[in-house]
Amino acid sequence: MFEDVNDFETAFRRLLDEVLEFDLSNPFDEVDKILCIEPHPDDCVIGMGGTIRKLTEAGKDVVYLCLTDGSMGTTDENVSAHELALIRKREEEESARMLGVDRIIWLGYKDTELPYTVEARNQIIKVIRREKPDAVLAPDPWLPYEAHPDHVTAGRLALEAVSFSPLPNVVPSDVQLGIKPHQVEVFGFYYTAKPNYFVDITDVMELKLKAVRAHRSQFTDDVWEQWEPFLRTIALYYGKKAGTKYAEGLRFMPGLFLHITPFAELI
Repeated sequence: MFEDVNDFETAFRRLLDEVLEFDLSNPFDEVDKILCIEPHPDDCVIGMGGTIRKLTEAGKDVVYLCLTDGSMGTTDENVSAHELALIRKREEEESARMLGVDRIIWLGYKDTELPYTVEARNQIIKVIRREKPDAVLAPDPWLPYEAHPDHVTAGRLALEAVSFSPLPNVVPSDVQLGIKPHQVEVFGFYYTAKPNYFVDITDVMELKLKAVRAHRSQFTDDVWEQWEPFLRTIALYYGKKAGTKYAEGLRFMPGLFLHITPFAELI
């Protein structure tokens, strides 16, 4: 099929279109259930709250998987880590409801200390196998200059979990418990500097901001004075690329390109 192809550009396009049938025109078209993985309470709404609202409005089932307890996110010396974790859980539940999300799965790792371990990866694999999502979305671990280790670790763990969840010899105890392997059909990153798909969120931008602000422990009045302009600027940045006012940018990847692919960045 490819023996007569003599240039990379033709091979690359045919690989995507004919072999992999990778279609970026609407990656959510045949998706019914989406698992949105977040390192902390509030990351799903900040990273792709407008997209989530549009998905739930379209009848899609969106489930959050929160990896840490969010217990470190305060400068208030009078709030203990335990108290903050409880507060943030309530805030996340309120925020999620605003976007049409009614299920949140908590792994409960300590904020700022999400471990890059096989055990943590296996926990995510177990969730994927139980929930059987058509799509999984997670932070892009290669976002330039990202300083928070939880974000980098969350993206890498999610990527590995999606890759390994179909393999029965990975965590065979799952299979013994009746938790069958599962192939995720669509995988994408949010919080990405290299988006290849955009969602126009102009009509839901204000709702997104309200859902972000529901995390009151994180966005007090003084903090919000910086964060509202910051979030609007990000949405305008993606919007400029998309040809709309406000947008969210995502990066989708074919499963084959998640391993040993030197040209994955070209998509």
